[in-house]
Amino acid sequence: MLPSLEENLVNERKFSGSVLALGRALSILESYCAADDLYAAGVVNSIYFDTPGLLAYRETDNGDNVKSKVRLRWYGIPDNLPDEVPAFVEVKDRFGSARQKSHLAVTAPRKLLLDTPLDGWEIQDFLFSSSSGLGVPLSRDLRPVCVISYNRRRYFDTPTQSRIALDWDIKADRFNTSLFPWATPVMLDSLVCEFKNKGGTPPGWAALMANADLRLGRFSKYGECMSRLLYGGPQT
Repeated sequence: MLPSLEENLVNERKFSGSVLALGRALSILESYCAADDLYAAGVVNSIYFDTPGLLAYRETDNGDNVKSKVRLRWYGIPDNLPDEVPAFVEVKDRFGSARQKSHLAVTAPRKLLLDTPLDGWEIQDFLFSSSSGLGVPLSRDLRPVCVISYNRRRYFDTPTQSRIALDWDIKADRFNTSLFPWATPVMLDSLVCEFKNKGGTPPGWAALMANADLRLGRFSKYGECMSRLLYGGPQT
C-alpha cells in the first residue's frame, strides 16, 4: 500500500488535566460534537522509537519548536487481535502547533507487537524492513524504547472542521529494560483532549473545557511517560 502524507500542515492543539475531569469532558464533547462515523471509540497502542541519546524525548522535554517522533501503531485490545495485525509505521513532525504526519500501512505479527522484548533486535529490524515504502528516511540509530497505550474517543466539530480525540488511561507498561533497568510500569493520571484543524482555531466550546479544569497548552504522552521511566514520579 502507498504511504499517506498530509501535504498541508494541520494545526494540533491540546487541552490537558486530571482524569477526574473525564465525565465533564465527555459531557461537553457529546453535547457539541458528532461522534466519529467510523472509529468512535477504541484503544490506541504505539511502540515509540528513539535514538541512544533519546533525541526525540529531549526535543519534547525541551519544548523545541521543531521535533519529530517515529512509532509503530495499532488499534484494539490484545484478546481481540488477529495473528497478523493491521498496523502503521508513522513519522510525526511538528513545527510549533502545526504538524505533518507520514504513515504507511503494514501488517505485523501479533506476537511481535505484544510479546517481543523491546531490548532485542526483532522490533527494530521489523521497523526498517517494513518502512522502505514510507518515503521518509529513518535514522539507523532508532530503537524501540516503550509501548504507550490509552483509551480514545473521537469526535468531529462541524463549525471549525476539527477532528477531536479524547484520551485517558494512558500507560507505558512495556519498555526497553536495557535503557530503563530501574523503571516500573507507568500509568498517568492525565486526560488529554486534542483538536486538529487547518487554522488552529479553538472550537466554540473551548471555554467550557477551561471551566472543567482542562488547560490549553503543551502536552506529550510520550514525553510524560518517558519522564516517569527515566526519573520516577511526576515531574514538576
